[in-house]
Amino acid sequence: MKYTLIELVQRILESMDSDEVDSINDSPESLAVANVVKECYFDIVGKLDLPEKESIFQMTPSGDSNKPTLMYLPENIINLQRMKYNSASVSDPNWYDLNYLPWDDFLDMQNGLLTTETNVGSMTIIEDGHTFTFKYRNDVLPQFYASFNDRTILFDSYDSLVNTTLVASKTMCFGSIEPDFTLSDTFVPELDAQQFQLLLQASKAQAFVELKQVENPKAERKERKNEILAQRTKHAIDRRGGSQTYRRYGRK
Repeated sequence: MKYTLIELVQRILESMDSDEVDSINDSPESLAVANVVKECYFDIVGKLDLPEKESIFQMTPSGDSNKPTLMYLPENIINLQRMKYNSASVSDPNWYDLNYLPWDDFLDMQNGLLTTETNVGSMTIIEDGHTFTFKYRNDVLPQFYASFNDRTILFDSYDSLVNTTLVASKTMCFGSIEPDFTLSDTFVPELDAQQFQLLLQASKAQAFVELKQVENPKAERKERKNEILAQRTKHAIDRRGGSQTYRRYGRK
């Protein structure tokens, strides 16, 4: 069963024998409990490495035709695990894998390009007040990418006959996204239903310590039990595989 933030706060306040509230903003104590829930939520998400953090997303383009092979990792992305690019249309895509290269290897590869060739271009990037020039090919879709600061992504090439820059809608990335938590009554934390008991018991145990200066052994025992259960059941889809074999169809 899932709970809204006010429902979690009300259950915790009830266990603390505190005054009833209709909103998390009704009293300093209810707001303090809501913040405890928020803190415990991020602890759980980080500790269990929940798949709810993982999703597909698109890169942020440079939006500058003078920097056609430059893109950025969106601000709410914790890490980029893999990336694909679409070599066809948006309505009939053909996704292929892009390969990550360590920065030095990428730089060595790009340094081998000659700007005297018509299929080679260059762009300047300012980083910490310093200007750097990077080369790229302009006649083929990208195959490699690299980063010097974990947020700025450089690609080896783009096809100027297809687009003026690399396009966000043609990227498909997979990685961890920073979860949101809103201090509002109706907010529902992004957890599976079975993980809400862990959030409730962890928040209850911490609220007793922080707000009542006493421990709640019963809540702590339930928290440990639910943490073990959450580890076993954190994937909604069984990832052990099966005996069936599947034929893959698509472009070669």
